[in-house]
Amino acid sequence: MEENWEKLGLKAGLECHQQLDTGKLFCRCPSVLREDKPDIEVKRFLRPVASELGEFDKAALEAFSKNRSYKYEVYNDSNCEIELDDEPPQPVDKEALKITLKSALMTKSNILDESFVMRKLVIDGSNTSGFQRTMLVALGGEIELSNKKVGILTIALEEDAARPMEKKELETVYRLDRLGIPLIELATAPDLKTPEEVKECAKKIGEMFRRTCKAKRGLGTIRQDVNVSIKEGARVEIKGVQELNLIDEYVRREVQRQKALIAIREEMKKRKIGKEDFGNIEIANLSQIFAESECKFLKGKQVFGAKLHKMQDLLGKEIQSERRFGTELAGYVKSKAGLKGILHSDELPAYGVSEREVEQTRHKCNCIMDDAFVIVQAEEKKVEKAIDAVLERCKEALKGVPEETRNALEDGNTEYSRPLPGAARMYPETDLAPIIVNEKELAGIAKQLPLTVKAREKLYLEKGLSGKLVEGMKLSNFACFFEKLLKKGINATTAASLLLDGITQLRREGMKNIGNEMVETVLVFEKEKKISKDILLDFLREWSKSPESKAEKILKTMNVERADESQLQKVIASVIEKNKAIVETRGERAIGALMGETMKELKGKADGSTISRILKEELAKKTKK
Repeated sequence: MEENWEKLGLKAGLECHQQLDTGKLFCRCPSVLREDKPDIEVKRFLRPVASELGEFDKAALEAFSKNRSYKYEVYNDSNCEIELDDEPPQPVDKEALKITLKSALMTKSNILDESFVMRKLVIDGSNTSGFQRTMLVALGGEIELSNKKVGILTIALEEDAARPMEKKELETVYRLDRLGIPLIELATAPDLKTPEEVKECAKKIGEMFRRTCKAKRGLGTIRQDVNVSIKEGARVEIKGVQELNLIDEYVRREVQRQKALIAIREEMKKRKIGKEDFGNIEIANLSQIFAESECKFLKGKQVFGAKLHKMQDLLGKEIQSERRFGTELAGYVKSKAGLKGILHSDELPAYGVSEREVEQTRHKCNCIMDDAFVIVQAEEKKVEKAIDAVLERCKEALKGVPEETRNALEDGNTEYSRPLPGAARMYPETDLAPIIVNEKELAGIAKQLPLTVKAREKLYLEKGLSGKLVEGMKLSNFACFFEKLLKKGINATTAASLLLDGITQLRREGMKNIGNEMVETVLVFEKEKKISKDILLDFLREWSKSPESKAEKILKTMNVERADESQLQKVIASVIEKNKAIVETRGERAIGALMGETMKELKGKADGSTISRILKEELAKKTKK
């Protein structure tokens, strides 16, 4: 049954991050992800620093408490000293800034006169410097949905983080290929009141980014963070939603989780459970109990447990599909103590743990009546940290829903990541001067705003594109270039087919050096009848072998200059003469057999439609004779 979202008081907002297809933001390295073996590995430890007010950000402190080290994989030819934090940053990439300003103008946002680059403290290893550079570009604006307008809070330009490759027990491995790729971050107001509105808004924002023709494509290039709250709940940030079709489901399941946590809070009140019930808990050594257990991951290992006062049946309460409140406790243990999880009394006996072992554990942990217990398998030095994490989460349950950041899981559920960061993690970047945006510059950019999707559909249909080509081109990164070609009189269908199918095919073949200028040149050649459209791909293949060469030289090398009609008639007459027997037997129906041989003979010096026309004419003459 669908929820009454208004009665629940659902409020949601989006933070959409889109990678831009430009160079990197603060250095001049290429924005490419690589799968070949890196050249260098660098190891670092990171620590938090106090803000200008002398305060430490709690999210940074929690990351630091994990005592992790970080290894960075580096490429000699596509990474630099700036990415290793060994040199100051270079000025902001101009193209990335221009695209961000375009996006602000497209959403009627108020662009700031001056933009200051800030450092945002992040010490989870995702940036070698211990901070992410970000700059606020615009405030306000709106996104128009089918039933309402959604307010925009901020539009920022920031650098993407390093790419996580492997997570070990006390070390995370990152690759620096993704670090520094420009990201537009657009944050909406909490104006979204249903899961469907969240999904529609995310689609609209993604569409707006793609209209610029500079949005990177593929999994991970656009990421949505969703902020969700309900009445009596709290703001929870769900990070890293990549699958747009699941975004409404994340909202539904977060609402389900918050409702369940509020119900747990009310039950804890009824049971008169207080904070003091989770203080000074004695940790029991259970190793002897499980020395010969049937449970494989406890048998013969160090096992410890602790009582949770009056919490029986609450740990097993479902809060999301296939997730219980005990899973929330386990999430805290994973994040704060670095362990895989816990076992708890509401799910036992199970996993090979017997009824007898459960009773022995209850006795050892001094459980009575409706007390619950948790079991932790770990070295003794880690156990106290794990139990403290469990107790901390139980104390939070007394409030209901804690404000926190959660990671999006693939199934639509979420798990605890860290506390919500605060203002203490932001401070100015002293290595870069403010960026001043003047009215003249903005006026010039305003004249270059991309067409809306509806305007593109109308234009493309008027130019003769099929519905399929219109659909493929309207949000393609080729759209802006395609519109430039249309203004030069290039045939719309030929250009769209080459861009959407041909260039994609060539890039799959490994030809990454084919630029727009090369494509425009061959299309102009085809328009001027220097080459036929049938050999556009072959021409580009040949040119890609030596892209520094002039197009005219490739034309001579391939010997594909267009033949005039008299030349075509001679070649076709020769083919007909060679195949007299077939012509005499089939008459005009021989065209199918002769077409391939004629095309082969002409080697791209004429297009198929012209050859077909002349061949039909010549066959008709022969048949009449």
